[in-house]
Amino acid sequence: MKLIVYSLFLLFISCKGIDENEVYGKYYPVSYNNTFDTIIIKKEGKYRRVLYDKMKRKLLDYESTYSLDANSIKFESFYFNLDKNLVAFPDDVKDVDMTFSTYFEEIDGNLSLCFGYHEGENCYKKLLSK
Repeated sequence: MKLIVYSLFLLFISCKGIDENEVYGKYYPVSYNNTFDTIIIKKEGKYRRVLYDKMKRKLLDYESTYSLDANSIKFESFYFNLDKNLVAFPDDVKDVDMTFSTYFEEIDGNLSLCFGYHEGENCYKKLLSK
């Protein structure tokens, strides 16, 4: 039943496209242990990325651009964070020269983005405004 509801939701937003105003805001990682990473999607086609290692040292703080298309987003100058141990490998954060596309989905009632190689991996949930 869950799979049917999830499939219908994906079909609905892929046909309709997502409301741009729902996209804007701050996203944070789900179940990360080695890093704390936020992606802030802004209205003017820019996003801000701030990343800390597990020792709470800020390793990245930059702004770049994105573009939206229906229910997907394409990030420029993207750091591909798979919750790596950045205490052991701090130079890994220098690699921000890729473009990455993903799509919006609903996870546990929250608008989310996933960046892993498999479905449901390396996901970020939108911080709900109060």
